[in-house]
Amino acid sequence: MTSDEYTKALRAGEKEYDSCVSKGAYPYLSYLDDMLSHVDIECRTKLGLVEIPIEKIVGTYNKNRSNAFARNFMPLLERGTEFALKWEALYDSMEKEGLREPIIAYEFMNQFYVQEGNKRVSVSKYMGAVSIEGQVTRIVPKRTDTKESLCYYEFLSFYEKTAINYLSFTKPGSYALLLTATAGDAEKVWTEDDRLDFKSVYTNFRKEFLAKGGAKLSLTASDALLIYLNIFGYEKAKNNLSADWKSDLTKIWKEFLVYARERSIAISLNPIEDPKKHTLAKLMSGKTYAAAWVYEKNKETSAWTYSHELGREYVEDALGHQIQTDAYFDVTLDIAEETLAAILQDGYNILFLTSPQYIAIATKLAVEHPDVKILNCCLNMSYQHVRSYYLRMYEAKFLIGAIAGSLTPNNKIGYVTDYPIYGSAASINAFALGASTVNPEAEVYLKWTTLKDPGEEDLFAANDIRLISDRDLNATSNPSREYGLYIKGEPPRNLAMPVWHWGKLYEEILRSILNGYWKDEEASAGLHALNYWWGISADAIDVIYSEKLSEDTKRLIRLLKNSIKNETFHPFSDLITFQDGSCVDAGAQMDPMEIIRMNKLVKNVRGFIPTIDDVLESVQPLVKLQGLFRPESSTHL
Repeated sequence: MTSDEYTKALRAGEKEYDSCVSKGAYPYLSYLDDMLSHVDIECRTKLGLVEIPIEKIVGTYNKNRSNAFARNFMPLLERGTEFALKWEALYDSMEKEGLREPIIAYEFMNQFYVQEGNKRVSVSKYMGAVSIEGQVTRIVPKRTDTKESLCYYEFLSFYEKTAINYLSFTKPGSYALLLTATAGDAEKVWTEDDRLDFKSVYTNFRKEFLAKGGAKLSLTASDALLIYLNIFGYEKAKNNLSADWKSDLTKIWKEFLVYARERSIAISLNPIEDPKKHTLAKLMSGKTYAAAWVYEKNKETSAWTYSHELGREYVEDALGHQIQTDAYFDVTLDIAEETLAAILQDGYNILFLTSPQYIAIATKLAVEHPDVKILNCCLNMSYQHVRSYYLRMYEAKFLIGAIAGSLTPNNKIGYVTDYPIYGSAASINAFALGASTVNPEAEVYLKWTTLKDPGEEDLFAANDIRLISDRDLNATSNPSREYGLYIKGEPPRNLAMPVWHWGKLYEEILRSILNGYWKDEEASAGLHALNYWWGISADAIDVIYSEKLSEDTKRLIRLLKNSIKNETFHPFSDLITFQDGSCVDAGAQMDPMEIIRMNKLVKNVRGFIPTIDDVLESVQPLVKLQGLFRPESSTHL
């Protein structure tokens, strides 16, 4: 009987009401007109007839009908009332004929509020409908720098290309990443077939995700799907059966737990103190290790590859009697998965992957080969199955900045850098702070080598700048002396350069594996991704400088270096002022994650941080993956 259905719906409404009251939450439908009284509106747009996801209908337009429903849209008015009789009649009609006319609703921040048709929504929700048709008007608030606003404006761009409104992400940048993960192109306009394929994937994934307890996590099904796609890929997802989803989700469930944490990364700032305590366990295990270094380029053309290969050779000298090592060059992304699979087939059980762009492939391999230890050279990656590593280059930049500040003849210093990625702003700022520490008048002029349009005018020549901090090291095929800190001339006069001592980091990590400390580190990190980020205190970073520097300058650099090494001084400490006038009181030491994610420049830097649209297309994939998040950019770079 229809009256029995109303009774069940009423009980569901009363249960929701009581649950809200017990938690101190508002128990009725929220109403939009009250919210809008506190919001600056950018525009209103009629979207026409839209398929509205039922779960995204969260309230009513005004307060008149809000108290007739609990927060879950189930009724609260007693049986026998006019409201109850109309609800029952509507239920009977919809059961026989379906919904005869669409509701009228407003969309605000990708949630929907009903102007006409509250009972139609109530009955649809009770009957288990997934969506309902409605004539929709979108109300767009003015953009702000809040995470919610950034996500919403990214959704607007995503909706223009896909007409999909049922996704919800918790972190800015996710919509663009999803477009890349599914279509391979963040600018592609989806066809109807594209939408149907994706809806099938999302629906199947969400079903298994919720069945496994995903609703209890503080991330959405959309967040979880993006993680899945980054690891396994879209083509696999489109062909998955129910058993495939179950198996894959079991393998990567910890990745969801890590992502859901407010702070998902545990940072190791120094090597373990006494790895030898586990030597006996290692000797008893009798396990042998083979480590492979994998490079996207080769050491003849890439200074980055050359510096890492020096590290591998250092390890070979130090641990070659215990660990076999080998190097694989020119492993581009299109052949990386096949090459890495072959490397594992050859028996290598430790992989050092030296490009951030390997991370998705690395994570997939780590999930499928849990006994293999895989590390990826990158910053701020929150995958638990893969450990990441990098060096605190900003410490060396601070020291070189201090040298430059003491030597500049006109208070102007040039600084050359490549990619606007995690850590780059920290290095620029540390250099500028080092310069201003010894010379408060020093200004740093910033040049990016990866800009699409660097401008016709030579920045350094136009500003009479001859003292320049350039790239840290040249490739072996490029004998130029324009690296490190130098005075421009014929030939350039080299003054100082930073040293990336990757070998020290590689040696200590491998010793932790040999001595059985690897699993202890994993247990200590808990539900966090473990990132190694070592610096001068770990002997992984150093600065070498010309003996022709004055004794006062050399004495100052030794003092600063020892203070950083002993951790009695930190480059990012006390009050730091940025270009926009904002200040940060870092105290004795700024939080490591704040340094990694730093996305503003200090006040004595003349220049800017590029967005993804500013840089060359050839470097955009790296910037999309590891780039600095800029509030004014619609993409998580």
